[in-house]
Amino acid sequence: MTTSWDGEEITPLPYNLLTQQSLGDKSIADAVESLIGAHLLELGPTATLKFMKWLGLKVLTEPVQMEPPLLRFIDTTEQPDKSLRKLNDLWIQFQFSKLEDCIGYRFSDRAYLLQAFTHASYYKNRITGCYQRLEFLGDAVLDYVITRFLFEHSAHYSPGVLTDLRSALVNNTIFASLAVKYNFHKHFIAMCPRLHHMIEKFVCLCAEKNLSSANFNEEMYMVTTEEEIDEGEEEDIEVPKAMGDIFESVAGAIYLDSGRSLNIVWRVFYNLMKETIDECCSNPPRSPIRELLEMEPERARFSLIFQK
Repeated sequence: MTTSWDGEEITPLPYNLLTQQSLGDKSIADAVESLIGAHLLELGPTATLKFMKWLGLKVLTEPVQMEPPLLRFIDTTEQPDKSLRKLNDLWIQFQFSKLEDCIGYRFSDRAYLLQAFTHASYYKNRITGCYQRLEFLGDAVLDYVITRFLFEHSAHYSPGVLTDLRSALVNNTIFASLAVKYNFHKHFIAMCPRLHHMIEKFVCLCAEKNLSSANFNEEMYMVTTEEEIDEGEEEDIEVPKAMGDIFESVAGAIYLDSGRSLNIVWRVFYNLMKETIDECCSNPPRSPIRELLEMEPERARFSLIFQK
């Protein structure tokens, strides 16, 4: 890495301090985001998308027709409804009606829920895709509806607290813990022994430590048991990403099945997350990094302490 510039000296562009001001890229980006937020609050999503398109952003201003989730590859002339029968068999085998009762939502197209719980390792399911696309969508949907709730909260949180609250509520640890709380793991469809073993250990830990209660460390990818093993050492248990993923994929499935209704998604997931949200909002967590910067803004420095 060089510490000096070998080329010609770059002279700053002259400007009049009385009539002009210099703005950094972040300030301009923040202003654009604020304008988008103002449009969303006052004019709604449709007008906001049109405004974003006017800005030159590549967004869809018209609804796009989605392909149905049920794949018909196994249908034949002799058995035109073979895929539907397979769907019903899997629905009964993995007891998805119980899951519908748990979350308080009935699917119009059951294939969405089957896809939301199918891991890529389960090759026997040839009538839907795996959950990854729904998880990608559900991640964005949950991020938005939770952010909207926090922004509209009667407490009128400051920008910093809003950021901390969203980070605390939208992360894999919270989602995985809630998935276990509502027994999503009992309907999980996968053929991966190592993953099932990881999930079993995490389920046991959730039962022991009540991790369905809010644990507001977004960086906690490992949790530690208090049981003694071997020579009295503590055991680290990895939070299975698949559990957080299916929590998000269910949100994506409901969003599509309900005709892309954010309100229906929020109605379902607010009921699932209410206890965690209330606990978090009653005692907003603080990011250690932000707390350090506020305490020592001039002295705080960050560096890479290790590299893989």
